[in-house]
Amino acid sequence: MKLAEYLDSTKTSQSAFAKRLGVSQGLVYQWLSGKRPISAEQCPVIERLTGGLVTCEELNDKVDWAYVRGTGPQANAQEAA
Repeated sequence: MKLAEYLDSTKTSQSAFAKRLGVSQGLVYQWLSGKRPISAEQCPVIERLTGGLVTCEELNDKVDWAYVRGTGPQANAQEAA
């Protein structure tokens, strides 16, 4: 689920969500409008706040989240060694 869909479906304002995250409403607006990417550091926080409905993979596709989570092929190969 996209962050905008989550906010709409839960009737959460940008301002209220920003407050829960400890960021400005303007930053949330920039994320939603595509003017600024969501940082890799914020993604896990957002995923937790949304109960997993909005995933890190949905928020930022520039990060290899499978590797970060320790579930990717490289992580599995290291465990097998």
